[in-house]
Amino acid sequence: MKNADERKDNIELPQMMSRRALGGFVLSLPLLSAVPALAQTDQGATNILRSLAPHDRVPGRASGGGKVVVRRVAPVPRRVHPRGYGQDVVIDLTRRVEVTVFFDNDSASLRRGAEATLMRLALALRDPILLDQRFLIAGHTSAEGGYDYNVELSQERAAAVRDWLVSYGEIGPGRLVAHGFGPDMLRNPRSPYSPVNRRVEVIAITG
Repeated sequence: MKNADERKDNIELPQMMSRRALGGFVLSLPLLSAVPALAQTDQGATNILRSLAPHDRVPGRASGGGKVVVRRVAPVPRRVHPRGYGQDVVIDLTRRVEVTVFFDNDSASLRRGAEATLMRLALALRDPILLDQRFLIAGHTSAEGGYDYNVELSQERAAAVRDWLVSYGEIGPGRLVAHGFGPDMLRNPRSPYSPVNRRVEVIAITG
């Protein structure tokens, strides 16, 4: 039976957003000596960069005193065994971002228009602040439909995003790991069949 989760012509993913509302404290750091060029030319890439950067490197807005205000939060680690990867990785759930990409129905083929979003992501991943960092490309579905099918499709879609970033975004393949969570990591557990649970995320690997 065709999976109801994938009967729509696309995945309705929310706009890229930071998941940093976990508390912490604010401190002032000296202004970074070299603000990346993309931070001045592409606000979308800058937002991705801020969401994924290690907390002690996050570029921010300078205050009147020439300081950059950075909010530090405690990491929220989770151990994951990516499918086909061969070993566990530890991800930090405070360093993640959703990417708005669309696929053909019941397919892992990226639709036209995904390139602009993925190139913006690639710009952020190539920024000096992130060059030494690795990331999990995570595919998610809602709970509607067959579990095994959802897991397989989410894996294929995560792999499609990873492969695009490697082939066209000039990201080293060793920096990216694809994993399909299926419905195992719902964004809205109270509404497991909601379309908001269908998404692709990039999450920092910390171990």
